[in-house]
Amino acid sequence: MPGKYLLRARKDSKKYITKSGFEENIRLETPDGTTSLETTGWATKHWINFDTVGNAANSKNAHICLDEESLSLAGYPVRNANQEVYMLKHRVFVKDSSGVEKKYVVIEHFPSESFGLIVCILGDYVGN
Repeated sequence: MPGKYLLRARKDSKKYITKSGFEENIRLETPDGTTSLETTGWATKHWINFDTVGNAANSKNAHICLDEESLSLAGYPVRNANQEVYMLKHRVFVKDSSGVEKKYVVIEHFPSESFGLIVCILGDYVGN
């Protein structure tokens, strides 16, 4: 059983991601379009990136951070048949600071199974 401080850290991380006042409304959709979910999490988009040697580059960098338990409890598929987090090609819809909804696709994901959070790196969605 996890220690009391780890349990407290998990509870706090979920709160900060889903209802801290800094959360965004995020809509997720499976690659086949059969399942979608309105949820909350952190969404970030900025134009600072780095090339392969560490030089600053002016290119889009967008990602979200989600609480896995919230997604699972809502019936949204997060894990594959091997019970590994797998959200590649899931579609993400989130408004930016101008209020315009942007469409993305998950191109990388980095789950923290210590805290139950999933960071998804987003690329532009070019479908319908």
